[in-house]
Amino acid sequence: MSAPTICIDARMIQSSGIGTYLQGLLGVLAKTPMPSWTLSLLGNPGLLPSGPWTIEKASAPIYSIQEQYQIPLAVHRQTAALLHSPHYNMPWMEASRTIVTVHDLIHLKFPEFWPSRTARLYARFFFQHVVPKARAILTVSENTKRDLMNMLSIPESRITVTPPGVDYDRFNLRVLDEGDEFKHLGLPIDYLLYIGNLKEFKNVPRLVEAYRQVRSRRPDSPPLVLVGRNFIPGFERQIQKTDGIRWIGEVRRELLPCLYQHALFFVFPSLYEGFGLPPLEAMASGTPVLCSDRASLPEVVGDAALTINPESTEALAAAIERLIQDSALRRELSAKGTVRAKQFTWDRMARQTLEVYSRCLS
Repeated sequence: MSAPTICIDARMIQSSGIGTYLQGLLGVLAKTPMPSWTLSLLGNPGLLPSGPWTIEKASAPIYSIQEQYQIPLAVHRQTAALLHSPHYNMPWMEASRTIVTVHDLIHLKFPEFWPSRTARLYARFFFQHVVPKARAILTVSENTKRDLMNMLSIPESRITVTPPGVDYDRFNLRVLDEGDEFKHLGLPIDYLLYIGNLKEFKNVPRLVEAYRQVRSRRPDSPPLVLVGRNFIPGFERQIQKTDGIRWIGEVRRELLPCLYQHALFFVFPSLYEGFGLPPLEAMASGTPVLCSDRASLPEVVGDAALTINPESTEALAAAIERLIQDSALRRELSAKGTVRAKQFTWDRMARQTLEVYSRCLS
């Protein structure tokens, strides 16, 4: 009898959070013997890594009608026993043999941040009528697990928490030669850093206002560097009106360790995160972290970060000013952060995922 096949929908491998999740998982699976089953990746063959798996082309756009029939067809061509969907947009026809990873419930918790009525209805339909039918549900934090239980009434026994990891060696290795790409940015030494998409729930407008308050009291404050794609209409004009702020847009992931390591500290005032990879990457880099005390972030940073109420501009401004002034606190957070980051590994996350695969196949 041939070994059963597990398909992994890897179409989002180039996206930010989910792409990092897929890359971390596949990086471990590539070197892990799997005698009990075979793997097949679904996605763009030109973007997918080589490994002990086959590749099945799947080009349907995310959130499209096409993916609801293209992915099931690909699963059937592979005669797969299971499908692992890394996002809630799992094919409803394959729900009974799908393992779905739910990263967050942002669409349900903060619908006001999604102006498209279609996007809100799409997410609500899948969370309420499709995700609960999955064979197994993975999630990245205890906070998202609680959201699934409280908002969707999914039994605790059906949810497995598999926290993402961080490539500690890559982020902690000191960068001796920044390279031309980093030098071309022309950043000063010891800037304040934010990395993440510029969306309303990320609370970046409040960060800008808090920084403006700090700058008014301390004109010599280090500049604030914002990294990420902007999704907030009119936000660029707000940035341009504030001295000391530099928005550099999206950068390649290869540049992130350098950006973290050259920062005085990292600021992440998000109102809601399914997990929160940027603070973890900053801690692995030895960069002090100032972040929100909401949602999953306390799970990630523990006591290794300075946390604040993200809805208080004054509290955020005071914390920024404190970290600028207090070098001893920065050293303390840097030391605690590197220790904390070592607890989150892709090996552990992949092992937990494989255990769920095995349980579902049996």
